[in-house]
Amino acid sequence: MALLLALLTGCRQEQGKKTIETQPTALKNDSLPLPEKKAPMALNPDTSYLEFVFKPYDLTNIKTLDSTIQVDLRYADTSNFLKINLYDGLRNAYLNCETAIKLANAQHFLKEKNSHYSLLLLDAARPLHVQQMMWDSTRLDSAKKIMYLAAPYQTSLHNYGCAVDVTIIDLDSKKELDMGTGYDDFDLHSKPSYEWIFLKDSTLSKTAYENRLLLRTIMKRAGLRPITSEWWHFSTCTKEEAALKFKLIK
Repeated sequence: MALLLALLTGCRQEQGKKTIETQPTALKNDSLPLPEKKAPMALNPDTSYLEFVFKPYDLTNIKTLDSTIQVDLRYADTSNFLKINLYDGLRNAYLNCETAIKLANAQHFLKEKNSHYSLLLLDAARPLHVQQMMWDSTRLDSAKKIMYLAAPYQTSLHNYGCAVDVTIIDLDSKKELDMGTGYDDFDLHSKPSYEWIFLKDSTLSKTAYENRLLLRTIMKRAGLRPITSEWWHFSTCTKEEAALKFKLIK
């Protein structure tokens, strides 16, 4: 509980930072030289436009709560099932405060079990317009499209900043733990609800199952809910609750 409260304070402080504007003091001597004009600050070419999209939504950069959490947003380059860079090279992962705290707690619980492991964040807040781009670009058959991707008119929990796609990485080997399938693999082997079948026929290894169980255990302990169709997806609430509590990120 102490950990959660400490993180809550940090999260609120981060969100509560505001620039205080002060009125300039009038010069008493008109002969004083005017300050030299400075060239406008150039935008960092590595800065994704999403950094500006996220600003009005009171989101938290997960690194401000726990800098040890690893971030590799798969939609920020072409290493995703669409082979499209949808996030314009975004390097930071944003969540609403409540979800960010829970994820930081999950990292703490994971470190308690194995200090050489870390959560690896694959996706976090996702604007609705990007959800539309994903929907329009997906060439899955209709059944898989509906099963694995929320239609824009239905919204996704990612659109409220209260869902994460995550796995575990071994910091010594720099390799992700074996989870039986890759991220966004739409094979039935990705579905936790089928694990007992694939364990029985040995198409899902005991090691992969135990790694998934470790991930689910620490995430559930932190208050993040798994789903039956994707081993990597966890959320802080239902879509109905999200619509009442959080802003839809457009």
